[in-house]
Parts: sequence; C-alpha cells; structure tokens
Amino acid sequence: MSSLPRYETLKLRQPKPHVTLVELNRPTKLNAMNLQLFDELKTCFEQLNIEKECRVIVLAGSGRAFSTGIDIEYLSTAAAESVEIDDIARKALHVRSMIERTQESSRAVDKCEKPVIAAIHGYCIGAGVDLAACCDIRYSARDTTFSIKEVDIGLAADVGTLQILPKLITNHSLFHELVFTSRTFDTNEAQQIGLISHVFDTREALLNGAISLASVIAHKSPIAVQGSKINLNYARDHTVDDNFTFVRTWNSAMLLSEDIVKGLMATSVSKEKKLGELSAHPDEDEVLILPYSTLLITNITTQQLVPLGRRIEIELEQCVDQDLP
Repeated sequence: MSSLPRYETLKLRQPKPHVTLVELNRPTKLNAMNLQLFDELKTCFEQLNIEKECRVIVLAGSGRAFSTGIDIEYLSTAAAESVEIDDIARKALHVRSMIERTQESSRAVDKCEKPVIAAIHGYCIGAGVDLAACCDIRYSARDTTFSIKEVDIGLAADVGTLQILPKLITNHSLFHELVFTSRTFDTNEAQQIGLISHVFDTREALLNGAISLASVIAHKSPIAVQGSKINLNYARDHTVDDNFTFVRTWNSAMLLSEDIVKGLMATSVSKEKKLGELSAHPDEDEVLILPYSTLLITNITTQQLVPLGRRIEIELEQCVDQDLP
C-alpha cells in the first residue's frame, strides 16, 4: 500500500505486509462514536475492501478503551434536531435516516470482504459491542468490561448486537440476560456466550496476538480467504440449500484460479513454503505428488506445473468410469 488514508477519528498503519491496523482514535472520549467517526469508519472499510495491498484488517481502539459506545453529545444533538420537526411522520423519517446512517457504518465492517479481527480492551460498551459483532474474529484483553447498554437508555440495540450476534453466540440464555439487564460482564462471560475466542493478559499482548493471526491469514491465498468469508456471511443469512447453490456457482469460477496450483504445491513439496514463494529455485529433491482426481476437478494441467522446475508424479487412484486423457 503506497500510502494509508488519513482520518480525524481513525488511525491507520501497516504493522505487517498485507495487514492494516485500524484504531478508533478519540482517546480523550474513550472512543465514543460521534457522527464523524461513524462516517469515517464506513469510508475507511469501503476503501480497504478494494485495496489490493490489504488482505486482513485488525480493528482496535487507541487509549484506554475499545469503545464506550455512542457519544452522548451526538445523541443530544440528534434529539434536538428531531424536536424542531413538528410533523410526527417527518420526525420519524428523520430519526429513521439517522439510524440508517449509523447502521451503514457497522455494515461496512460486516460486508468488507477482507477478514476483520477485533482487538478489544478496556471498555466495550453499547455500540462498541455492536461494532465488535460485525467483526469476523474477536480477541480481548483480560481486563475488558463489556455491556450491552441500550436497554438502560430506553431502546433496543440497532447497529449489530441484536441483528448479528443471535446467529453467532453459543449461550442464548446468558445472552438474553445480558441484553435485558444491560449489566456489565467480563471476559469469562463474553467467552461463555461466544462473543470472544481468545483472551490475553495485556493490551500489548492482545495487539501482538491479533496482528500475528492477521499475518498468518494474509499469507494464505486471498482468493480462498475472501471467498470463504463471502460464503460464511452468505451461509449466515440463507438456507442450507441456498448455501450449496451459492458455493457451487462460486467455486465453478474460483477453481480456475492459479492460486490452487500454488496451494497444492505448498502442501505437496518436501519443504514448507509460503504461497507465492514456490516458483523460486526448487530443490532437486522436491517432488510434487498430485492425486489424479485433483487434476480432474481443478482443470490443472501438468503443463502449468512443469515450468516451475519440479519433478511431477501423478498418483492414480481408483477411478470408476473415468477415461484417462
């Protein structure tokens, strides 16, 4: 990535190749979300979605918190604007538009085709939980305090928590309790409901762990990783039959990718290598052994493999009613 975009409420850097760290950057407000942050978050993730040099995103918060939720000053300003509208229907349309604008921000994170890893520390309150819910993987520091706070301020969570998490969490009884009471909960209960998958002792260890995981994923085929995320999100929102139809159509095109050739070689050569390093100076003892069925399914030809300078052995399996070319 030649240069990272600059924002007032977000801070971006590239800690590893193909990994982008996005930090909510209102530390004096404990990263409370105002309208500018919502808008910049949407713009940022839409841009990273099409940025070729970015393959994985780590989302964190600067300062002492991941996010304490929606900024009360922003809510007060929005409420004041709606009060000035006399007609009840027009007032409802105004509020609906405001909610939609904030939803589009978190949806941009959910819809981003690059994997997003949340690194949560300090406080994760209200809209902070909404934002975390839109991430694919959620890590946390041990001292994090969580709260699904919306009931305490008189509304239902509308930016992700109640829309996405019910399809992902593992303990619905405890999750419902946390929603209805708005009480705080710690990383132990966050793990019990499946909100987070790994806990670290410090924020530094948390960021290192999230970035390390992002780097591992970034070295995989971006075609395979992004295709997997697209199919996972599709599966979340559709029936099983729809999911099989979708992936069948998807892979009918993706199986033609040359990444499959490299991926097969990465698992077949005698030494472990990262994707993209396989074409350089193969050792004499490296032999690529491929099942014949793999060549049939992927439409790979031995001519594609010969220029890579390795001896190739085709493993003939028991094939029923298959004519060898």
